[in-house]
Amino acid sequence: MACSVAGVILAMYIVEVTANDTELDLDNQKLKETTIVYALNQDTNEWEPYATFSGSDNRIWKSLDEMPLYLQQAVIAVEDKNFYDEPGINIKRTIGAALNEFTGNAIYGQTTGASTLEQQLVKNLTQDNDVGGIDGYLRKIREIFRAIGLCNRYSKATILEAYLNTIPLTGQIYGMEVGAQTYFGKTVSDLTLSECAVLASITKNPTSYNPFYNPENLTVRRNHVLQEMCNQGYITQEECDAASAEPITLVESSSSTETATVSSNNSYFTDALYNDLVEAIMETYNMTAQEARSEVLNGGLRVYATVDPKVQSTLETLMLNENDEYFPALWHDEEVETTIPADGEITYDEDGLPLQENSDGEMVSVFGQDAIPVYTDDESTAFKTTVDEETNTLIFYEKVRTQAAAAVVDYDGQVVAVVGGLGEKKYDLVFNRATEPHQTGSTMKPIAAYCLAIDNGLTTYSSRQIDLGIYTAADKKVLKSQYSYLDPFAASTLARDDVWRSWPENYGGSGGDGATVLTYDALQQSLNTVAVRIGQLVGTEMMFNFAHDTLQCTYLDAEKDMDYAPLVLGAQSRGLTTVQLAAAYTIFYDGTYTTPHYFTEVYDSKDNLYLDNSKRISTTQAIKPSTATIMNRMLQNVLKTGTARGMVPDTESNLPAAAKTGTTSDFKDFTFAGMTPYYVTAVWWGFDDPTPMDTYGVTSGKPTQVLWKALMEEIQADKEYKDFPMADDVVTKQFDPSTGSIISGGGLTGYYTEDNLPENYTDDVDPYAADALNAATDTTG
Repeated sequence: MACSVAGVILAMYIVEVTANDTELDLDNQKLKETTIVYALNQDTNEWEPYATFSGSDNRIWKSLDEMPLYLQQAVIAVEDKNFYDEPGINIKRTIGAALNEFTGNAIYGQTTGASTLEQQLVKNLTQDNDVGGIDGYLRKIREIFRAIGLCNRYSKATILEAYLNTIPLTGQIYGMEVGAQTYFGKTVSDLTLSECAVLASITKNPTSYNPFYNPENLTVRRNHVLQEMCNQGYITQEECDAASAEPITLVESSSSTETATVSSNNSYFTDALYNDLVEAIMETYNMTAQEARSEVLNGGLRVYATVDPKVQSTLETLMLNENDEYFPALWHDEEVETTIPADGEITYDEDGLPLQENSDGEMVSVFGQDAIPVYTDDESTAFKTTVDEETNTLIFYEKVRTQAAAAVVDYDGQVVAVVGGLGEKKYDLVFNRATEPHQTGSTMKPIAAYCLAIDNGLTTYSSRQIDLGIYTAADKKVLKSQYSYLDPFAASTLARDDVWRSWPENYGGSGGDGATVLTYDALQQSLNTVAVRIGQLVGTEMMFNFAHDTLQCTYLDAEKDMDYAPLVLGAQSRGLTTVQLAAAYTIFYDGTYTTPHYFTEVYDSKDNLYLDNSKRISTTQAIKPSTATIMNRMLQNVLKTGTARGMVPDTESNLPAAAKTGTTSDFKDFTFAGMTPYYVTAVWWGFDDPTPMDTYGVTSGKPTQVLWKALMEEIQADKEYKDFPMADDVVTKQFDPSTGSIISGGGLTGYYTEDNLPENYTDDVDPYAADALNAATDTTG
């Protein structure tokens, strides 16, 4: 009766604990396959693995008939030689192992295992690993019954296939296909007898038999596996001896395959690609975000990405910013707001960092992943804190430094490189500054105001402009505290509500002196006064619609940003990402704009087309080709005699280049957009929490320019000469640099179309006189 009761209780326990064993659905496990990202090798013109997306396991599923027979035999020979004759467990070995355990190893003299392949598969899939005391015995009972159930539901071939595809090897490597690629640089079907024995050897102890770190141990184990295969009749003694004599030759650790399959943290590009894939899957298949993420991580997709690995690698190396080579740190302490009550008890994590409760009720670190806490002194472990009297919460401090982001696109809209932060990237899916918006400053001027004015015949390359603010202090239109984001000296000037000021003001705080300046010169000097006047010719609605709709600057807000300060001078409520900024400047090549994108096509694990990204990409003739040519030549002047003079990349083929610099109010952000005939690059530099950098003596965005120059010189070192396009209807003419009028000889070279030439200047009628122009452009808005 007691045995019957115990049996019923045991049966009830087994039924309860195995009721939801979804991980033992082998059909579902087959679907949990690693997604591989491929990149085009520009040297060989072949697609090569670049990165992977996977759930907890990094694996690539292969059917049993794609696995070499030697591999199957090697695993069976050394792990479970009675595999095909057992009901999921080895009854004799199980009883023997149990008696040995109860008698203190008196039977075998040492602890011995009795696990079949089914039992090992159960353990691998369920991660049920209790080993000590009563929990260990219960775990073994669960494992036995699960293994029997597995054997009853599936054929031996299906079980072996699942085992070979999910067995853990080293690190994040699971399954024989990923192991074959990682260690030998080949697919599993191409493995030799010796290589099959090597993979079968690792499974016993992935640490002791790690191919890269313990090759001697692995060689001994491999030879043992080969001898077992021979003893069981799978191979001859001659085959055994020949394979045992072979050295274990591993693929170089720097291979693209290893990088693709074992990297624990992907690049910023891969992070951006992941987010874009999730969004594309949600749009195409009407999935939830969770469903789309699962599809990317477990769907075994094959993604053809736009990344150029050489450009990405070069940009990553430069953005390591070792010894602050490009971007100074400007370290300072910054408040970290918390939810910890000032009079509450603080909980700490295993690293001694304070924890707080998040919105989901989880206890998380007060500081970010890479934060550097501020201590009360160099030797104390007490954190620097203050108390917010209004909320009665404790405020901690962390050390912060400037950060930077950069993106490179080509003229087909392909994003070829993205880096969203300085220093080493340590984690996947971290904060990516390259895909987050920042205010653009003067890099906004060409995008809407200048190019649309030329495109609509409202100005020309050498039209006469007036260097004078729209409002003067005497107009009493703009208070000192208003539009402070346009005042480069706001940090050092007391803002008062009873002091009027000129608007806009140029670099240096001047509202302009009313002097005549030509369009091309105003752009290369980045004069705010002229840029806003040109923006007035176009109008805010046209500029906003062009930037937001045509150039897909989606972070612009119609309510907050439809004004001259945001659309001309870059003082937006949020701004543009570096990817968006780079893409916007592609129009200054031939006038076309293509949606920036991270991939072209995606196939499923059965090679069926899963996503065709061309349906999400549009190409538009944003401006006339002639406008693109004229703007391009104006932007080339910025690098020759303008705000970025001397920054033309030095290449063997003397490739031309064009650019525009940008600075926001109080020197909080610096941006740069640079073009060559091959690439467009945008760079941002600043603090994550916008902070005036002039208080640290920084009033120039030179670091962004120097980084771009270094990048272009390296990635274009072997590029053939190529020029920017010259539109068919663009004509070159000489103009008088003092008046902008066309002259027959001498002067400077300008770029025009025959239907849009500058008016000849006369002393009798001067439409650009200061009084007349002010009256014509006065506005109360």
